[in-house]
Formats: sequence, C-alpha cells, structure tokens
Amino acid sequence: MQITPQGTISAPLQFKGPGLHTAKRHKINILPAPENSGIVFVKMPKKWWGVKNKIEIPAHWENVKTLPLCTCLASKDGHQIRTIEHLMAAFYACGVDNAIVEVKGSEIPILDGSAKMFIDAIEGIGVTPQDQSRIIHRVIETTEFSEGKRFVRIEPADKLVFDISISLSHFGQLTWQGEITPEIFKNEMSSARTFGRLKNGLLAKFTRFQKDPICLGANMKTALVIDSKDNILNKDGLRMENEIIYHRVLDLVGDLMLANGHILGKVTAKSSAHRLNHGLLESLFIQENIETIQPTPIK
Repeated sequence: MQITPQGTISAPLQFKGPGLHTAKRHKINILPAPENSGIVFVKMPKKWWGVKNKIEIPAHWENVKTLPLCTCLASKDGHQIRTIEHLMAAFYACGVDNAIVEVKGSEIPILDGSAKMFIDAIEGIGVTPQDQSRIIHRVIETTEFSEGKRFVRIEPADKLVFDISISLSHFGQLTWQGEITPEIFKNEMSSARTFGRLKNGLLAKFTRFQKDPICLGANMKTALVIDSKDNILNKDGLRMENEIIYHRVLDLVGDLMLANGHILGKVTAKSSAHRLNHGLLESLFIQENIETIQPTPIK
C-alpha cells in the first residue's frame, strides 16, 4: 500500500455567506493544524478574540447529531455546527487531513451548493505535506445500515469504490459505479450541487421550524431546484449529465471523512441519506469491522 503523507492547508482561508438551512450569514476561518490532530470545528464566540467561550467539536462520527438534510456536529452541551459535508468532501479532494475550522455562527456557508469553491480556494493557497502518514481504515467485515428498503453497505476492498442508486419519479433510476480517488472526485463530482424540490423548499419556508430550520437559504444560487414534474428550474440547467447522482457521491465522500482517516472498501447504497451514512460509520466502528493503519513518521 502506498504511504501518503498527511496534509494541512498552507495558509489561512476565509469564507462568508448564507447557510443552506438557516439562511443566516456565516463566516468561517480555516487554519493549518499539526499532524494527527484531524479536522476540528471551533464554534467561536460573538467576538473573534474571545477565548473562554470557544467550543471545539472534532469532525468525528461520535459527535454527529441527526438533523434533516445535512451533517451536523454537536458538542456535549448542545452547541452545533451544521452542513459540514461539502467542506469535508473538499478536504478529501485536496488531501487535507488536519485543519482548524473556526465558525462564526452555526452553519458552514453553502456557497454554490457544491464543494468546488472550497476546493478552488484550497488549491489556490496550497496544501503542505506533513511528517506523518495518513490514517487508513480498511474494511475487514461487511457492514450494513438500513431503514426499510434504503440501505448503505460496505464490504472489504483494496480501494474506495461506490455503487450508488436513487429513484426520483420522472428521472427514474439514477446510478453510478466506480472507484473514488481524490483526483477522480475533484475532476468529476466536486461541482455537483445539492438539489431539492421547489415545493419542499417553499413548505420549509412557510413552516419555519423554530429550533432547527431547514432549507430557508435554498434558492437557485445555492442549489439545483427541481419542480414537481422534474424540470430543472435553474437558468443554465444541469452542470453535467450525472449532477444529481454525483451530489449523492459528494455527500457520501464528505460523510466518510468523519472516520478521521480514509476508508478503503466497496460502498453500495440505495437511496442513501446523511443519517444512513452516519449509521454505517457508527456500525462499522462499534462492531470493529475495520483494520486501522496508524500513522508513522515519514522520513
């Protein structure tokens, strides 16, 4: 197996913008971090220079809180940071294993609804190789998490492979199978946008969930919008033929990064969702169906 060094961003980055679910404006700073520290989200106090009120939440499956249509991290005392999946997918694509993500607010900016803008910014400042090898989790026993007919299953393989399918009324059955590497993901799937039906977005806006709102920031600048007849309402249509299924690939890539390392295995998913992805990770680690290759010094 090829030894790959861990990496961190070469300089600080900042992003601003509305959140997909809260519609509130959020700001994040991404900072370099040392070897073996992983990705750590830090919920910042109202004043950036406040120290005592910083809340650190490692990007790990044990810290996931189940919320609709996103991946949410939560601290033990209830502080949460939502919609981290696209940024986590960008870290995978760029080879970022260690970073500190300071968050002013409760959600990562949605930007254009994909991982591409995060990736472009990270590539613009570069990634610094570090002196420890990357953590690898190799699946040794088939593991599955299901809800009715929906499921996500992972089985042993010497690389990361996906076989994903979803069904969307007029679109019919959408499928994608193939190997996933950082380069393949970056070049083929990273610009695929989150998608949703117009009626669901309108319903969410009218309902106005009090504690954990959903889709309040969804529009044709932040998502791919589909009407009841499966027409694409965005002016320029789909970015690529497979954009809808590619975004499910994107979400799964981001969620698997909550393993704190790269996973090797074949993932088969039918109508996957964030909660199924999280359930699979939890089952995989609790059942000890993985072999972890720990980091070693790179000379």
